[in-house]
Amino acid sequence: MSGENLQTAFGGVTLADALFYRRSVRKFAAEPLHPDRLRAALEAASLAPSPHGSAPWRFCIVATPEARLRLATEMGRDFLRDMEREGVPEEERRRRHAGSLRLITGAPALILAALSYKDLDRYEDPAKQANERMMAEHSLGAALQNLMLALAAQGIGSVWRCAPLFCPETARKALSLPEDWVPRAYVAAGRAAVPPPARPDARPGVLVR
Repeated sequence: MSGENLQTAFGGVTLADALFYRRSVRKFAAEPLHPDRLRAALEAASLAPSPHGSAPWRFCIVATPEARLRLATEMGRDFLRDMEREGVPEEERRRRHAGSLRLITGAPALILAALSYKDLDRYEDPAKQANERMMAEHSLGAALQNLMLALAAQGIGSVWRCAPLFCPETARKALSLPEDWVPRAYVAAGRAAVPPPARPDARPGVLVR
């Protein structure tokens, strides 16, 4: 998809508009998303910067109800186990687990984001190699921001969740992903069921030296 086609997909929405439209939406209207809208968002994600041009991000559109349920069930099992170990009360465990299950299985669209480290530069120094991987993590954040801004530009709400970060192998096996894919997050997307609340003022910490 060319820049001109992306501009058409976004309908003339400016970057400033998309930045303010993008909010974390957890309740979606029961309205399917056209594949072209997801395609445009994934194209925008692929325009993110990456370490040495390695493009380490990988995306899986989790489309079928069976795959959604399998992912939610397998990750949910790990989630419940971890919460029990952390001493979370049973009622709260059930509430959080139900919310996670509802989001994964009920969102109009679900995109799992992963990383592949196979094309990253190699170093003998373990610290440098760890930093190379960290750059890939930074790059995935940029790709996900692009993806969510592209969704927002098309009037689509989304929420970025990091559940796969805590159980990457569980998520990979649940979706039968390639062995070099390391799941890191998922984005649930769809038309917002209700307008999101007003955006609070952001006050980043800035120093000038």
